[in-house]
Amino acid sequence: MPWTALTAFAVIGAALGYLAKAPCRFGGAWLYGGQYEAGCYSDVFPLYYRDGLDDGVVPYLEREIEYPVLTGGLMHLLGRAVAWLPDRTARAYAYFDATALVMAGCLVAVVLCTGYLAGRGGILPGPAGRPFDRRAALLAGGFTALVPAAMLAAYINWDLLAVALLMGGLAAYARGRQWAGGALIGLATAAKFYPFLVFGPLFVLVVRAWWRKEPGPGPGDLLRPLGGAVAAWSAVNVPVLLAAPDGWATFFRFSSERGADWGSPYYLLGSLGLFDYADTDLVNATGTVSLAVACALVAALGVFARRRPPMEQLVFLVVAAFLITNKVWSPQFVLWLLPLAALAWPRRLPVWAGAVAFGLWQLAEVGYFFGIWQHLLHQNLAVEGVVGGLPFEGYAVVSLARSLTVVTVGALVVVDNLRGGDSTA
Repeated sequence: MPWTALTAFAVIGAALGYLAKAPCRFGGAWLYGGQYEAGCYSDVFPLYYRDGLDDGVVPYLEREIEYPVLTGGLMHLLGRAVAWLPDRTARAYAYFDATALVMAGCLVAVVLCTGYLAGRGGILPGPAGRPFDRRAALLAGGFTALVPAAMLAAYINWDLLAVALLMGGLAAYARGRQWAGGALIGLATAAKFYPFLVFGPLFVLVVRAWWRKEPGPGPGDLLRPLGGAVAAWSAVNVPVLLAAPDGWATFFRFSSERGADWGSPYYLLGSLGLFDYADTDLVNATGTVSLAVACALVAALGVFARRRPPMEQLVFLVVAAFLITNKVWSPQFVLWLLPLAALAWPRRLPVWAGAVAFGLWQLAEVGYFFGIWQHLLHQNLAVEGVVGGLPFEGYAVVSLARSLTVVTVGALVVVDNLRGGDSTA
């Protein structure tokens, strides 16, 4: 079994990701404001101060923060873990180090679960007696851990916590532990919202099996993990809701009221004068309708395709649609897609087609990673009357390239499902 190699991949990726933050962590760029120029920005360091973690402030109870409760709880625990250090700046650096260590552990979990799912042939049961595919496990795990985008984005925020819980939930579900798998997905949703989207594709496959009278997941295969998810999500959310209802609601209120932000198509179109991105209600309505249309198309694919689409491919399409239609698309959100993309690799298309599409996507993600920091640098310098960084025209190119390449990968997955094959694959 490839577990040692997969763990090594994850550790190497985590270490390289930490080294990518060296100009900020060891060079002082976070202190003198050079994080955009050096390309080593992270939310972790400034939010340690902004959210009062350096003073032991308890999130939700004593200060409102815009993160779901599991992420906020982790932020607080890590802040307490370094509180013994006497120097305030040393505590902030140690806080980043502690966060990086936890996120590295999450990356190991993500890679192991991704490798396991790829090796067994997916989330849902495959043909009886199918041997574990070690090569597929290593390729999927290696891709997830070692592509440059993973290393560059690993420590921008706490996203790997949700990714690890989600992938752990999918792995547990694949092993037949549906309640436990659902509970992990519920905890993932308590860290970031997007993991709950996986129940949409599962529902579609249940409908397909019922409507077409073919083998596939039944109602219980949906209701058991859904029940586990609701129970786990409630277990960590309800106590905070009861103790600090206003603080608990901050995430939902902030998500609803914030305008179009970096990376979103609305920000890009609005900056070009093609969309009123200052109208929050319009942005919310457009995003909701666009996502609903995209999910309806994915559902139609899931139900009407000649063969049953692999669940992981439908999950990838739904999460990609969520990002493309969302009003915020931060650089670290690539971490959401990487393990799902590794599992959604086209089965029936030439290898070169997948390699080209995935390669272009990863180039675009790296281009966007550096492009957004250079664009923010450009805006900061413009306030001082200095020319530098990446102007909007260049930022528009890298932003559009990322969107188009994600769409291309998604289109390839759709075409893969429309190719011939038996209906129970």
